[in-house]
Amino acid sequence: MRMAFRLFVLMLLAAFVPFGLISAPENSGSIAGLVKTSSRLPLAGVLVKAKNDDRRLSVTVVTQTNGQYRIPNLPAGKYTVQAWGAGLQSETASVEVDGVHSATQNLTANQNQDPRKTLSITDYSAVLPPAEQRQVIVSLCTDCHQNGLQEIVYSRKDRDGWSKTIQKMRHNPYAYFRSLVISEEQKEAVAAYLAQNFGPDVPPLDETKLPKFVIQGEATKAVVTEYDLPDGAEAHDVAVDSHGIGWTSEGGLGAIGRFDPTMYTYEHLALPGADKSGSADAIVDSQDRIWVSDSRNSRLVRYDPKTEAFASFPVPKPEDRGPEFNTIRIHPDGTIWATQISINAVLHLDPATNQSKWFPFPSPTGESGNAYGMAIDPSGIVWFVEPLSEKYAKIDPETGKATEYSIPGSGQGITRLRRMQSDAHGNIWIGEFGGKGKLLEVDSHTGKLTEYDPPTSYAGPYSVDIDRVHDIVWVNEMMADQIARFDPRTKTFTEFRIPTGGSSIRRIEVDPSRPTRVWYSGLYRDTVGYIDVAP
Repeated sequence: MRMAFRLFVLMLLAAFVPFGLISAPENSGSIAGLVKTSSRLPLAGVLVKAKNDDRRLSVTVVTQTNGQYRIPNLPAGKYTVQAWGAGLQSETASVEVDGVHSATQNLTANQNQDPRKTLSITDYSAVLPPAEQRQVIVSLCTDCHQNGLQEIVYSRKDRDGWSKTIQKMRHNPYAYFRSLVISEEQKEAVAAYLAQNFGPDVPPLDETKLPKFVIQGEATKAVVTEYDLPDGAEAHDVAVDSHGIGWTSEGGLGAIGRFDPTMYTYEHLALPGADKSGSADAIVDSQDRIWVSDSRNSRLVRYDPKTEAFASFPVPKPEDRGPEFNTIRIHPDGTIWATQISINAVLHLDPATNQSKWFPFPSPTGESGNAYGMAIDPSGIVWFVEPLSEKYAKIDPETGKATEYSIPGSGQGITRLRRMQSDAHGNIWIGEFGGKGKLLEVDSHTGKLTEYDPPTSYAGPYSVDIDRVHDIVWVNEMMADQIARFDPRTKTFTEFRIPTGGSSIRRIEVDPSRPTRVWYSGLYRDTVGYIDVAP
C-alpha cells in the first residue's frame, strides 16, 4: 500500500512540476575558511563542525597545517559552524549554503574548550592517579554511565559516601541498566582509592589541567557525517546494505530506521505486532534484507525493502526466561546465529523451516558466560565471546561441540571482551573494552591469540569490522570517542576522532559499496553516522 502511494505522489508531481525539480537535491555546497587563536596563530588539528538543525545533519572535518578547513557535500540550508580542540573553542557562526558553491567562514578560537561536552571517557581517565584501582574503575564503571567518568572526577565524598555509591550501583540502580559486577575486595579498595583522591578535602577539579587533544597525521584526512535520530531511538546497531544505505535498530522506539546518505533522508519503520520491542542488534543478509532482534517479544524480525514486508520468527524462551540478544550473524548456508547474554547458549535459526535451536556451551556452574559478540569464519565455524567468563569460544555447527579459550592474564573480572569479526584469512578480531584495552587477533585454525595495543590508553576497543577490499581492520574505541584503522601488514593504527562525545558507539560496519566509509551508531546520543577516509 505504501509503495503504491509513493508511486501516486511521484506521478502527481510529474504532472505539475518540471522533472528536473524533483530530482535529488544538490549536495555540492561547502564551507571553507581558517581557524586561528585570539593571537591570530593558525590552529591545526582541531575539529570544525557545520550543523543544519532543520535537516538534523552535521558534517565535521579537521583543520590542516595552516588552520585551513573545508567542509564538503553540504545541501542548501542554514548552518551553525564551530571549531574546538587544543583546549580552545570558537563561538558559533551562522552560514548560509546554497548547495552548489563554497561559502567562506573564518573562526577565532578565543574561549576555553568546554570539557563536559567535548572530552571523552579516556580523556577523563587521565585525572585518575595511576593505581590498580584506576584499571578497575575504567573497566567496570564506564559501560553504563552516560557521561563516563565525569560523575566520579567532579564528585567529592568520604570513604563511606563512595562505598554507599558503589553499593547502590550493585543493585540495578537505573532500572534499565544491569547491576555493577564488582567483588567485595574490589569495592573496598576502590572506595578507599576514591576517598583518597576525590575526598571532601580535595580541591575541585582544575579543568585547565585536563587533556587537550590535537589531531595529527593521517587522522586529519577524514570527513564525519552524522544524522540526529528521533529522540529516544537508542540506536544500538547500524548495518549497511549493498547500495550504501544505513539501517539502524531503534531499541528505544521499537523500530528500524533507514538513512540514505545521498538524499540525507531518514525513514522510521515500526516493528509490527508489538507496542515496544527490544531491538538491539541488526544485520543485512545477502538479499539486502534487514534482520533485527526483538528480545522483549522473543523473536527475530526480518524486513525486505523490495517488498516492504516484515516477517517474524519466534524463538523459544531459553530456560523459561526471555532472550536477551546481542549480536546476529548470517551463516554461509543462509541460517541465522545469535548470541544471548543471560544464559550459556547461542541461537541457531533456519528461516526456511522457521526451526530454531539453542546450542549450549560450558561455563562455571551457576554463572552466565554472557555470550556477546559473534563471528563466523570462512569454514563456517561460529565464534563468540564470553565477557563474564573472560573467554572466547567456538561452536562447530555440524557436531554442536563447543571449545573455549581463556584470555592470558584474566581472572580479575576486568577483561571485557565485546564484539568481533572474521577476516578473509580466517582470523578472528575482537575488541577488548576493559582492563586490557587491546585489539585481539585469534588464529581460527590454532586458537592462538595475539594482542595489539592502540596508541591511546584506556581507549575501550569495542566493535570490529573488516574492509575486505584493502584487508584492513576497523575497531571503534568507545571510551575515546574514536574509530581506529589497523593495518595487519604494518601493525599500525590510525585513530579518527568522532565529534559527538559520549556517543557510546556499539556497532561499526564497513560500507560494502564504498569500503573507505565506516558507519556507526551512537546509542546514548541518538545518532547514526559514517566516517569517510582516504584509501
